[in-house]
Amino acid sequence: MGGLSRSDAEGIVRAAGFAVDAPVTLAAVTRDGTMMFCRGVWPDGRAVVEGDAFYAASLTKQLTGAAIALLVRDGRIDPDMPVAQDLLPRWTALPTVRQLLHHIAGLPAAGIYEVACEADWTDAHARRILVTLVQPATAPGTTHTYSNFGYILLARIVERSSGMPFSEFVEQRLLLPLGITGMRVRGEDDSLDGLQTGALGPLLPRSTGDGGLWTTADAYAHWLDAQNHDRLGVAALVQQDVRLADGQTAGYGWGIGLRRFRGHALYIHGGGWAGTRAKAVRCPALGVAVVALANADTDEPVVALVDAVLNRLADETVGTR
Repeated sequence: MGGLSRSDAEGIVRAAGFAVDAPVTLAAVTRDGTMMFCRGVWPDGRAVVEGDAFYAASLTKQLTGAAIALLVRDGRIDPDMPVAQDLLPRWTALPTVRQLLHHIAGLPAAGIYEVACEADWTDAHARRILVTLVQPATAPGTTHTYSNFGYILLARIVERSSGMPFSEFVEQRLLLPLGITGMRVRGEDDSLDGLQTGALGPLLPRSTGDGGLWTTADAYAHWLDAQNHDRLGVAALVQQDVRLADGQTAGYGWGIGLRRFRGHALYIHGGGWAGTRAKAVRCPALGVAVVALANADTDEPVVALVDAVLNRLADETVGTR
């Protein structure tokens, strides 16, 4: 793809700070084609290969946002209606679906409860916490606080509105129509044996909506490319921003961060759990999408890798015009 050879990719991965044996996989799509790169060794000694699935963590939120958008478009969900009282029984002023999507619902920040969890992080455990939460001091719509709880609730709303398990909805309504294989949402009842579990620590991420996605880099890159071309017809919904009570924008759409890159809209997201990190970016105007999945304990190497590839591919794209 363009001038980005395997040796170029190897140099970029090395410069990003990955150890030679660290499992890492990268995929990128441009108008000229697709690039795949993988390197490293799994804890059991196997070499990483292109078909290996990694835990994508919060990259799942892009699929959750798209799932809600399909149901809104179908007339099954009104994004400005408050969520059902039983989801947050101790709240007197309930957030709307839209507020959950934009992380402005007043729910606790991501990481607070996950880090303190003494067992696997599951939907059932998250629901037990949600039913005890009291109304926050700041009303919904007031501040932007990135919260995994909101997307766990959104997955439940998808299930109630569609009559399908969230993982099945993702498969039937998102992935199959796009012809994407190599991606699967795995919940608390699914086996994680043989995947990346050796790097995730003693407690596993098993919730869905906020996470739960296991994917190859190639599959996720093609998901990003499909969104660049709006093949699901939901771009106008998922790419919208929202204003807070003080007039500031949240900078976050429906499962995607909203940024600018060289004068163009850039849609981003990252994710992680103990021992693993993920990062994805896409720029429809340039026709570029990049995703990296890796065993890492900090965000920096994955962010540096994706940024370097994005800039390299953007330089090539502009240079060919």
